Amino acid sequence: MKKTLSLLLVVLMLISLAACATSQPVPTAGTSNTQPATTADTSDTQPATTVEKSKPVIAFVPKTEGNAWWSYVRTGVEDWAKETGYDVIYKGPISNDPAEQVQIMSDLVAQDIDILCFSALDTGACEAVCKEARDKGIIVIATECSGMTNIDYDVEAFSEEGFGGFLMDTLAEMMGEEGEYVTMVNSLTQESLNNWADAAVKRQLEAYPNMTLIPEARVISNGDTEIAYEVTKELIKKNPNLKGILGTGSYDAPGAARAIDELGLVGKVFAVSIGMPSETRDFLKEGTLESVALWDPAIAAKAMLNLSIKMWNGESVTNGMNLDVAGYENIVLDGTTVTGDGWIKITKDNVDDFTF
Repeated sequence: MKKTLSLLLVVLMLISLAACATSQPVPTAGTSNTQPATTADTSDTQPATTVEKSKPVIAFVPKTEGNAWWSYVRTGVEDWAKETGYDVIYKGPISNDPAEQVQIMSDLVAQDIDILCFSALDTGACEAVCKEARDKGIIVIATECSGMTNIDYDVEAFSEEGFGGFLMDTLAEMMGEEGEYVTMVNSLTQESLNNWADAAVKRQLEAYPNMTLIPEARVISNGDTEIAYEVTKELIKKNPNLKGILGTGSYDAPGAARAIDELGLVGKVFAVSIGMPSETRDFLKEGTLESVALWDPAIAAKAMLNLSIKMWNGESVTNGMNLDVAGYENIVLDGTTVTGDGWIKITKDNVDDFTF
């Protein structure tokens, strides 16, 4: 009987020990097996994200499409894309319609682009869509938009004050530093163009006391050679002492030159503005225009794109930064304005050096 009880106790003890062993958690080695799996999953997904974001979606919105200036810019943007391997969506309005441009920008922002480069027809009209873009984390780079708030940076070929002063110095030399003149712009909403005109007037008041600005209201060409031509004819008829037209749009001087030539006033009335070599070459060689001012807008576009990629790659924008194109090797940074050193004076002697 005692043997039987002893054997039963031994069996019960063995059963109890087996149950305890079964109920214990998996040993520590099992936990270490699951930890590397988590680490591996993280490391596996991280490079995929990096690869996906290494080529941002870039959009470039010009003021307009179809004219010589912005067609040349498009060529520069396309060349940049080939050189760098990035794809760029280039799309702009077909007329000087700010609403159309804003709609294009809104559509692009809705497509989840990563970088937006543009030149505004109306800086105020573009503020809301640019804020929307920046709120979504889109890098926003502008040109000729120095007064805008909702941008990362505005890239300019030169300071507005310096360029406006240069235009006035050029016109004053033609006019013999005396006589009446007017300022002409594409529109009152294109900020940089109006700032250049303001700077030109400031320079005249400081340096050329024998010159007089007329009329008080700024003359509008609407970015159209034909309108600049008609407006100049009317101005000359109404103001027989008018001697100079200082424009800031690329169609101002060519349009004014036609009117000056038609009225037989070459050498008596003078015009200057920015101007494309291809559109001013004949006027310069004939002497209807003495000179026009310019910068290379394709190079400026490449500077904008290079800046955006540097930002995309996490680089800080600093004074003296090199944007890797001529005229922007040592930029001046003032708030959100990035300034290069890139204006050009084009005359009959050098106009054939330019192919655009």
